[in-house]
Amino acid sequence: MTLKKRMTFIETYKLDPTLCDELINYFKNNTEYKHRGLSQTYEVSKSIKDSTDVIFYNQSEDRSICWLFKELSKYVLSYMTKYQIHSYLTTEISNNIQYYKPGGGYPKLHYEREATGLSNRQLVYMLYLNTVTDEGGTHFPCQNVTTPAVKGDLIVWPAEFTHPHQGIISPTEEKYIATGWFVIGEVTPRKSKWLQEQNNEKK
Repeated sequence: MTLKKRMTFIETYKLDPTLCDELINYFKNNTEYKHRGLSQTYEVSKSIKDSTDVIFYNQSEDRSICWLFKELSKYVLSYMTKYQIHSYLTTEISNNIQYYKPGGGYPKLHYEREATGLSNRQLVYMLYLNTVTDEGGTHFPCQNVTTPAVKGDLIVWPAEFTHPHQGIISPTEEKYIATGWFVIGEVTPRKSKWLQEQNNEKK
């Protein structure tokens, strides 16, 4: 008997490494929206999450941010098609570029809907902006999957409690990621530009 491959609902897509370089530069040059990293339950504690984050918005006109959302539109629609997701999804208005220094990370096991007010999150995306060779990936214990930190790898997975995960700390190397969420319905009066374009094309 042939056993079917177990579905993890964790997908990896390949993005242009040049985009990753541009997003790292965006992080380094941005001071207005830079802050200490928050956990999913809005805690500021280095023992839970030790990072520096820069917020970017889905209405940004910055070239690198627009490029990112254009790529996300392509791959998230591919994900939704594969798993027959028919909900109306839009990007959450605020997204993050996160920097982890050597020894920093987000080792606490968590999922992306565990705080009050986050129940409309459906999908998560995370783009590794640099390659980390000494650990540095993300571990999903329930799926027995570890995604290595490879520059240009875009990871998409469900925001549900079925997919708790934790960052693997690199003791010797720094790590940059861009991450955010796709939510159901309308969470702000303004929807992301790429989603408006996709919906217009379907009409």
